[in-house]
Amino acid sequence: MPMFQNPAAFFLGTLVPSEQKFLKVLLENARKNGYTKFVEPCAGAFAMSHLAVQSGYKPAQIEASDVSMFTSIMGYAITGKDLSELQIKATGFTDEEMCDPATALYAWKYLSTVKDAGKAYFYNFMIDLKERREEHIATIREQLDRAKSILGGMSYRALDMWKHMDEVLDDEHCIVIANPPTYTAGFEKYYDTSGNMTWKEPEYGIFNPATGLQEFMDLCKNAKCLVLCYEENSPGLTAGSPVFARYGVRNGINVYLTSNRPDEAAMLANGKKIARPNEGKMEPLECSMLPRDYVITEKSEVKVFPMERMNAQYYRKLWTHNFVGSSAPINMGVLIDGKIAGVFGVDKSALTMGAFGTRVSDSLFLMYGMTVPHKTYRLGRLITMLAQNKKFVMGICNDLEKEKVGSLKTVQMTKYPEAKEMRGIMKLEVRKPDDRMGFRLTYKAELKDRDEKETLVEWLRRENKWQKERAKAKSTMKK
Repeated sequence: MPMFQNPAAFFLGTLVPSEQKFLKVLLENARKNGYTKFVEPCAGAFAMSHLAVQSGYKPAQIEASDVSMFTSIMGYAITGKDLSELQIKATGFTDEEMCDPATALYAWKYLSTVKDAGKAYFYNFMIDLKERREEHIATIREQLDRAKSILGGMSYRALDMWKHMDEVLDDEHCIVIANPPTYTAGFEKYYDTSGNMTWKEPEYGIFNPATGLQEFMDLCKNAKCLVLCYEENSPGLTAGSPVFARYGVRNGINVYLTSNRPDEAAMLANGKKIARPNEGKMEPLECSMLPRDYVITEKSEVKVFPMERMNAQYYRKLWTHNFVGSSAPINMGVLIDGKIAGVFGVDKSALTMGAFGTRVSDSLFLMYGMTVPHKTYRLGRLITMLAQNKKFVMGICNDLEKEKVGSLKTVQMTKYPEAKEMRGIMKLEVRKPDDRMGFRLTYKAELKDRDEKETLVEWLRRENKWQKERAKAKSTMKK
């Protein structure tokens, strides 16, 4: 059984056809719209670089980097660099043998299999590798030659992702697609040989997706280059703004391609011409904001309306001290008596992610909700109740989505085991510990048959009751 039976596997790794098709169109249009450099940090098996060539980029326009020995051996072979620079040492192999890329890759595969040889599958694999060594090396050499014929002329360095990004952030002609590890120390665990193979590895920090994805997108949010990032995450918890999703890669986890400029990425993926935006552009609406002491009554008029991303971003930044610039596919505003009182964003992609034969969800996801600060009212609860309304949900869904949707979900990251603002309006469905925040709470509510006016009345009834109970509790405490 040759190590790389399928030539495409040498490049495409975990990318499924739907992701390849999406990225190929996006890259083709990026090239036509002035993105003349393609960068792939965390290159792995060069999946994205291979797609870039298929999309019309010349190898000379491609830069790739990684901190793994496996990828660096491949990168050096493809670019014709002298492998002795990597100073590879492998148990049972000579230094001269480690200067040959095909033999070095064989040594990595063999030694990484040896460490697991206590299991029957890996033991049999190890024996096959040993007994048919020359056949395996010949197969690897053939694959490397094929890779060089496609990607020869590209640039590759053994370099930390963060350092590579620092070089390209201000390049407006650069498009970046990053595929960082999907679990902590992913590079180290996947390529581990238990110390039987060493090399002159570059300096780098261990990547932890729980914090690293957000750090990466924070770094890129105002970048001049266009950035896409491969994320495996729970709905509503992506660090960047999703432009593509594939449902159910694992239980409760989806595959996302996120971007620092989702609107532009979506236009490229749909084959539309783009006008590059001013990245810092956030604009308020012409209406005034709801005053902090505004009295809301049952006679007040509440209205939910679609708004542009730049408008939603303006108010989110204004009302949130730690705003990081993420967005939702659909952004909505809430007016009370003609004054802007809140914004919220929803994602309906989980309703139709099953188009490729996978299981779908029946839930619309509430990705964020922000409100103007108010002295008296908990406006955030009104936002959540409005998002639950069937009339609103049906208004943003197409016919297929209308047949599937039946509930609203949201995820809260909190240091407490319960989110009090959800009490009475959504039910806690899943509670999971989170190393960074404390808890990750998933809430769910069935859609409600009520209009905006009825929602306002019900919300006010609950608010008035809560205020009375709160005043009574304070009075008791004083006594």
